[in-house]
Amino acid sequence: MLRFLCACVAAARALAPPRRVSLGDYVIQRGVQQQLYYSADLRNEIQVNWLKSFRGHEHLDSRARRSGQAGFPGTYNMAFSLLTTPYAEYLSAMGEAPDEIIEVELATPRKRLSARERANPFLAKQAAEIYEEVMKPPAFLSKLLKTTDVLVQTWAFHLEQVEGSDLERVAMDREPSAKLPSPEMMRDAELAAGGETIYSRYTEDEPMPLYAFDRRACDRLATIRALGQLVEEVQALTPQTALECDFLRREAKADDDDENVDERIAERRRIRREKREAAYVGGDELAKAGAARDAALTFLEQFGNKWIPKLLKGDERSDLQLAACRKPGMPMQMLNRPPAAGADADAVLEDLWSYRNESPLRIVGGELVVPAKMGVRLRELRSAAAAEMRREIKDEIYAEINAARAKYTNDPQPVWSTVTTNDDKEFNREEIFREMNYN
Repeated sequence: MLRFLCACVAAARALAPPRRVSLGDYVIQRGVQQQLYYSADLRNEIQVNWLKSFRGHEHLDSRARRSGQAGFPGTYNMAFSLLTTPYAEYLSAMGEAPDEIIEVELATPRKRLSARERANPFLAKQAAEIYEEVMKPPAFLSKLLKTTDVLVQTWAFHLEQVEGSDLERVAMDREPSAKLPSPEMMRDAELAAGGETIYSRYTEDEPMPLYAFDRRACDRLATIRALGQLVEEVQALTPQTALECDFLRREAKADDDDENVDERIAERRRIRREKREAAYVGGDELAKAGAARDAALTFLEQFGNKWIPKLLKGDERSDLQLAACRKPGMPMQMLNRPPAAGADADAVLEDLWSYRNESPLRIVGGELVVPAKMGVRLRELRSAAAAEMRREIKDEIYAEINAARAKYTNDPQPVWSTVTTNDDKEFNREEIFREMNYN
């Protein structure tokens, strides 16, 4: 029992992020970064400098951009918890901040001088133009809230798609036998390769510049929350209920030996199998159930130590870069990446799926754990986490945004102030493809 309690504490610590990720903080963080992108794209460095310096958010700007140009979307740090203050406090501070007068020095274009004129010391040097500009924080807040309005709407739509697609994938993975790809699946894959997706239809091919990375960030946050829920489920297991889980076995998987092999090869396989089976846990069913539960917690501890820091960072490569560097049949987690590089949720789920029907044999009792089926349960929990995140955006975060709008700006509340979902408007793949006349 003491060993089990120690394993529970270790796994809980491993899967707990250093700081709980606030969805509201991340919504405003990405809203600020999106506004920084727009201002830089308009070559308005004055507004870029003021916005990123407000409350010390210089780290939210692009890591690689030149003055007067917007950075590549992947250069805007997509890690969590980069907002220095809670989002409600940030909005209030911007709405209540006094006007600031800044001095701007504008270098006039240099006049082309001849060699004789340049050599004349009596010609006056061209002086820079200096003027003052007033920075009105409520005006910045108004722009930020308008950007966040669209961001919230598109995030809610994506989370709804995650909820539905994860449940579809779970049902498919739990089928007794794998099915061949359906014509609809092949059609969707071909359209996605050509850029025609449900998101292109929803955004009318004009998404926000950071939207692709925002979708992947939502997936990462939902996966982190689902991992925490999975640990809590395993911790709540008892020896009487542990073996009822799909991802725990009653007995170790038997080897699939090929009879048509040389006797010397068969003998070496037999010796390796006996050596491996000697490390298997023994005892009655209750003892094996307790060992399986401990092994599952140990596996989740190691899994969390490996992947949670990567999920908190995120992968800075674009979808096009990921598709270009990935070879057919190569799992995403096998790509040559630096140890400290971030990762997306797909890499985490593929790492579990790559076990197939095998077990982590280096863990005591690991022969009773099936990580691939644990990945199916993780995806199911992620669907529930996505639904909860969508509810949080609708009922809590957007309410704070509207409250700040009403208090600090004169902007009217948007017509679509209620985030619509499939409960209010049917918006599915079949309807979209019918409208596109691809059937």
